[in-house]
Amino acid sequence: MTLQDTLERLPRNESLFSLEPQLKIMQAGRAVIIVSALALAASVVYATGGTGFAYPYLMLMPIILASAWHGLLASIGCAILGGLLLGPYMPLDVAKGLLQPSHNWLARIVFFITIGVFTSSLFHSLKKANLRQLHVMRIDSSTGLENRTALDEDLRKVLALHRKSGLSDHTVSIILVRMQDLWEILEAMGTDTSDLVVLNLAERIHNSLDAAHRTYRFSTSELAIVFLAKSQQEVDSIAREVIETGEDEAVVNGVPLRVQLAAGSYHVERNVLEAETVVNRARTALFAAIDSTVLYKTYSPSFDQKTSERVKLISKVRTALKKREFELFYQPKISLATGCHVGAEALLRWLNPDGSLVMPGLFMPKLEKTSLIEPVTRFVITRACEDVRHHDLMAVNINFAVKNLMDEALVEELGSMVGSYGVNPGTIEIEITEGALIQEPVHARKAVESLRNQGFKVSLDDFGTGYSSFQYLSNLPLSGLKIDRAFVTHLENSPDARTVMKSMITMAHALQLEVTIEGIETPIQHQIVADLGADYAQGFLFSHALPLQQYLRNL
Repeated sequence: MTLQDTLERLPRNESLFSLEPQLKIMQAGRAVIIVSALALAASVVYATGGTGFAYPYLMLMPIILASAWHGLLASIGCAILGGLLLGPYMPLDVAKGLLQPSHNWLARIVFFITIGVFTSSLFHSLKKANLRQLHVMRIDSSTGLENRTALDEDLRKVLALHRKSGLSDHTVSIILVRMQDLWEILEAMGTDTSDLVVLNLAERIHNSLDAAHRTYRFSTSELAIVFLAKSQQEVDSIAREVIETGEDEAVVNGVPLRVQLAAGSYHVERNVLEAETVVNRARTALFAAIDSTVLYKTYSPSFDQKTSERVKLISKVRTALKKREFELFYQPKISLATGCHVGAEALLRWLNPDGSLVMPGLFMPKLEKTSLIEPVTRFVITRACEDVRHHDLMAVNINFAVKNLMDEALVEELGSMVGSYGVNPGTIEIEITEGALIQEPVHARKAVESLRNQGFKVSLDDFGTGYSSFQYLSNLPLSGLKIDRAFVTHLENSPDARTVMKSMITMAHALQLEVTIEGIETPIQHQIVADLGADYAQGFLFSHALPLQQYLRNL
């Protein structure tokens, strides 16, 4: 039977991989030990003078072992055999050649059987309690799904079996699936409903896949699917099935719900023997998918290299701040009504000592998720204020990460910080992302209100690429929004694209928000957004982001 056959024949509630051959070998070995112990005990009793002395009680040891290892019937059988070994043919006194009376050894057999029955029932109770505890440890109490502990145990077993079997037609594979917006359901409808959503998705995945597999709740918002596959192509096909299943709307507690999935997979290589390595590589692929804003990625060794490079870069951030390796570049902001320059967006750039540029994409996404974003943002604010003061710059836009907006100290201090440089807060416009509004809507609203009360403008960046709704925009005291470059690309040849752009501009103006269009690269695009009524524009048509001195020369 192949490893695939073993997997397909296992019921869902049993261990993923059968260890029956190994158990048979182990049980046979234990039986040999018990028989040897019986013989040894009988030999010791005879060698020490017979049953009239204390050593007959050595026979209890193999009886107890039989109870522990093989259960009631084995312990009774061992008790009878042990009693017979010390029975009619075992002298009461070897030196005198004195035999035992029949009632002596018959009573001993009854005693041995009693000990066997008692100890076997005791061990049986202990085993049941242990199995219950193991079951609890393997099961997620909220959903009844097997948990990460079960996943780790099963992976270790299957990898060991896979290594010993030497099979080459199928290889262990794993897909990690994350429900990216599950927290929204948790916030809106509570933990019980979010758990039901997870269970519902797990059941739909189980029912939709033809391939034999096991599903585990890996974390609050993640499921792990383990199966066997012949090739990476087969893994990719199964991953697509999982994603398609997740895109279907599900009804939970009478409410139609849908979650956005991202997935990463790993098709185990022959020399990979550690369960932890398998899981980590699948997670690396999952994070790569999330970072790339795609639905699915399969593991590649290059992901590890990129992750390592980013970690090393992040570790150098504090040193780079001290050595003043960070600079602000400025990208002009143009009034579409007058064609005049009205301000700029301050963009962080990292210049190595040799003059080479560290691309922001290599460190900013990771940096924004760490506590280091706070000193970096303070540097940006400080440098922007210095440039405004010393070079009489017009309005400057500064980007805030999600962690910045949640940083109460930074938000509350911003007005006094800017004022200490003699800069009017109205000169500074804070750009926030839609992600900040979604992750902590109540906290985000308080932060935006605080910034506005201090005199800052606050605009919503990359509008249209996230989850913003009319409700968010109408309830937040924003001053403007920036429409993402993705909506500019097809303006020249698509009436639908122009209709969408016009609708967003009209909506923003209805909410009394100033509209900035990003990514303008051609004169036709420039003319179209001006005709559609947008207020400002940025893009390579006007200028790339420039070092301060070059920016000043181009004014």
